Amino acid sequence: MGMAAVPAGDGRGKKHLDAELNLVPFIDLLICCICFLLITAVWVQVSHVEANLRSAGQGLQARAPSRSVTLLVGEEGYTLSVGAQRLSIPKQGRVYAEARLAAHLAELSAAPAAPAPRLTIASEDGVAYRHLIRAMDLALDQGFHGISLSDGRGML
Repeated sequence: MGMAAVPAGDGRGKKHLDAELNLVPFIDLLICCICFLLITAVWVQVSHVEANLRSAGQGLQARAPSRSVTLLVGEEGYTLSVGAQRLSIPKQGRVYAEARLAAHLAELSAAPAAPAPRLTIASEDGVAYRHLIRAMDLALDQGFHGISLSDGRGML
């Protein structure tokens, strides 16, 4: 341990009150904390997801029913459901058919409807996270803004 040596006294029975503190461990801890905070600040920006919440007054207003669109990201490809209609977009080999999905999503978002359709994206177990995020990005690019996430249970 780093302790400062304090002289016994000046000969009159009084001890010196001067002591030196070792600040090196404190500075090391401070640098580690700063690095940790900088790294977590980046992750906070990366993990930002916008969520639209309904306020207390909105539940009482009468609204026109909006179309509900469901996109299931599965091992076999995409399954797009609009009401009772289902469209299967199978994989092309090991690659998801993103261009076909983007075309169908653009068609749905451009269709004349009073309110914009809501989109729910779900994934089956075992689907890589990057495929789910890519589907969300495609939906955002095609004009869907009220996107919600769900698990794949009960979708098919």
